[in-house]
Amino acid sequence: MTLGLFPLNLVLFPHAQVPLHIYEPRYKALIGECLEGGKVFGINLVENGHLHPVGCFARVAQVIDKFPDGRLNVIVEGQGRFRLLNVIDNEYPYVVGDVELLEDEEIPVDPALISQCADLYNTIIDLVYGNSQQHIDIEHLDDRSPAFLMAPKCGLNSDQKQKLIETMSENTRLEQLRDHLSDIVPAIKEAETVQRIIRSDGYKI
Repeated sequence: MTLGLFPLNLVLFPHAQVPLHIYEPRYKALIGECLEGGKVFGINLVENGHLHPVGCFARVAQVIDKFPDGRLNVIVEGQGRFRLLNVIDNEYPYVVGDVELLEDEEIPVDPALISQCADLYNTIIDLVYGNSQQHIDIEHLDDRSPAFLMAPKCGLNSDQKQKLIETMSENTRLEQLRDHLSDIVPAIKEAETVQRIIRSDGYKI
């Protein structure tokens, strides 16, 4: 299939939502066509001029603002993943590519891995976000990838995010998240302890 592309310095995960400010004429055209026709477009991470081939289908979930000059503030939501096979010549002002849909390996997900990641993730939520973010409830997960649901709030850098979206096994993604969260949770707890000491005039309470 062919797909209009919106290269950005970010990784969009399936089911995640991100705000975008649309101001370049080529992307105003792309988003306008997607809104008019109910189509999806592709977001690929671009770093130092390198376009990573594995990206995420995106749809416009909400239009926040429309400006007289055609600029838009929108919320986009990730759908499935794709691999860019090649960029094709076309008459559109934006980049268009041939892409293939990516699907995970058909391997049962290890519930122990989900539980380990959820416990670590919920610890991060409590320490960093408080009541502003919801816990992951493993009792009510649907068929969406738990790793992709947790990843946006896990403090991953761009390379880690891209590695995650390229991984074709949910168990491997959960292992990557578990290892990362196991590394950063102690540091966050230590930082929280230091902040409490400062707030209490130097006493550890």
